[in-house]
Amino acid sequence: MRRLRTVLCPLMLCSLMLLGGCVTVPTTGPVQRHSPAQQQADPGVDIAPVPPATNVSPGLIVEGFLHAMATYQPGYSVARQFLTPEAAELWRPESGVEIYAGGYPPQVSDSGVVLTAPLVGTLDARGSFTPASRQYHHDFGLVRDADGQWRISQPPRGLLVLQSLFNGTWVRSDVCFWDATGEWLVPDPRFVQTGTVGMLDTVRAVLAGPSRAAAPAYRPPLAAQLEAAAVTLDANGVVTAELTGAVGDLDAAARRRLAAELVWSLASLEGVSGLRVSGNGTPWELGGSGDTVTIDDFGEGAPLPGTAGEGVYLIRDGVVERANWIDPGASPQAIGGPVNRVRAIAARGDGQAVGLVTDDGTRLRSVTVRDGAGRVELNGSDFVGVRWTRQGELWAVLDRTRDVRLRAVKDGRELQVDGGALPTGRIRAFVPAPDGVRVAVVIENQGRSSLGVAAIVRTDGGVRFVGWRELTPAGWAPSGQPVVDVGWAGPASLLLLLGGTPTTRVVSVDSEGALSTDIGPNDTSALVQLAVTGSGRAVLRGPDGQTWRFVDDFTWERWLDRVQAVSLP
Repeated sequence: MRRLRTVLCPLMLCSLMLLGGCVTVPTTGPVQRHSPAQQQADPGVDIAPVPPATNVSPGLIVEGFLHAMATYQPGYSVARQFLTPEAAELWRPESGVEIYAGGYPPQVSDSGVVLTAPLVGTLDARGSFTPASRQYHHDFGLVRDADGQWRISQPPRGLLVLQSLFNGTWVRSDVCFWDATGEWLVPDPRFVQTGTVGMLDTVRAVLAGPSRAAAPAYRPPLAAQLEAAAVTLDANGVVTAELTGAVGDLDAAARRRLAAELVWSLASLEGVSGLRVSGNGTPWELGGSGDTVTIDDFGEGAPLPGTAGEGVYLIRDGVVERANWIDPGASPQAIGGPVNRVRAIAARGDGQAVGLVTDDGTRLRSVTVRDGAGRVELNGSDFVGVRWTRQGELWAVLDRTRDVRLRAVKDGRELQVDGGALPTGRIRAFVPAPDGVRVAVVIENQGRSSLGVAAIVRTDGGVRFVGWRELTPAGWAPSGQPVVDVGWAGPASLLLLLGGTPTTRVVSVDSEGALSTDIGPNDTSALVQLAVTGSGRAVLRGPDGQTWRFVDDFTWERWLDRVQAVSLP
């Protein structure tokens, strides 16, 4: 039986005791570890769902149903016992999940039991999260059954889960697919229940293919019709995926490409170290150690490139400099000579070149770190930002609200950029993900700042955007603080610099906008820039040029001063 992991208040425990007569708290079993990227709730009391006891009130029936929905069981058999027979037959818990904010218990009155609370997000049947910021209202339709017991006649269409319980029993699965070029693995995150059921859902998600909105940026759906029959996890963390269907339609190369997607996807779940695959009962030979493959067997397509060293690149007193992250006390070293009226800097992912906006926003330049040699990549006007992608493109952000707001160049040739899928407004931040396919964008329009994520589709001679999704701030900025800057701290994790109040702060948010954690600082009144690398390093810059480097949550070490701009590769 699956276990619900959360911290329960005494009142909640009392309610459950009234529902089922007793609560069994396991005192044995494996210790479950959870990585920070998944932002798990701390381990607390472990409980199993209990069916309704006799002669309990309508309020307790609803409370029991809500808690039973948050605990996975095949078919949700215990949760169905809180429903009338007709409702139990029609209820479809597999259709999706609605997640509501805490602090809004169901209200009991003579007319029934009603839940009214802010809705913070939803999961569809595939596990894709969509942020929400609307009010949720549901009447459970309490009626007496033939035995005189209160039962629910109007359940929600799918699962309805309190946000704190969702955070403790669902985890982010970074489902990976090859990009449209077949060169890189790109996350398409989903949320699944913890344990082997989540592993099975992850395998099924890979077989089903990428989310519809951003599908053009990923590989096409599999031609072979495959199904995931079962998964098992051994004591060494190796998952065995049992596939059925037209496995004979996949040649050896196609099987390896599918295995790469599967092992990278499963490796994002805690405790998974490797993968075995069998098709219709026959083990696949995938070229790993024995019949087991790990992410190391497919490192060339990793969604997060390897480290680019210890360099931190910055502009001080008009000169490009390279500081050392590991030795922060060392004096930064100049790269080339003075730069004419520089506005922005971006380090390439390999740390071997930087992009610069110079000459008061009229030129986009590239400079090689080894010898300081530079060249003009683009001429124009209104350049205010610069970014590299993993694919070798150099992007310029223009200070405009419409028309051409982005330009890009690769290998000395300008690319045609179609930004029509991005919302209207001035682009305040444009940050490609480590995979180079997804991009986080902050857009300001009519005084409102919005953060969203889109995907880049590359064609011969041009690029376009698909799948724009705005991340609503209800979960990570309930007071309405605008996003000042953003950076990718991992394959599917963002750091946000929030402003708009006397104290700016940094928040860690997953790329779906579902889970967030405040990481400080809490003693800095004004910040204007956040530089982040995919390995989690981060630097903050204030308007006076003072910088701070991230050491740990709420620990930011005062660092270099007189910095005009800073970038991490």
